[in-house]
Amino acid sequence: MSLTTIAIAVVALALFAAVLVWRARVREAARQTMAFVGEVNGEIRKVTWPDRAQLRSATGVIILFVVIVAIIIGLMDVILQGILVRWLPSWLQPR
Repeated sequence: MSLTTIAIAVVALALFAAVLVWRARVREAARQTMAFVGEVNGEIRKVTWPDRAQLRSATGVIILFVVIVAIIIGLMDVILQGILVRWLPSWLQPR
């Protein structure tokens, strides 16, 4: 047997072993993914979904909260603009 034939055989054997390890890992990953999907489906079945009245009520509360926060941020902007842009520069100028 020549050295080239032995090298080719070693490379082929290493490649075969690598493919076997890769296939085992892929199968394990697929098994774990399927188990995860099954658990997710089980948890989704446990969820109690809101009816239309609850959904409208919650949506109204969220919209009201967003409007209140927007008003607060707008007021803070106007106040800080008055302080930092109008009042502070005129106060710091030498007289």
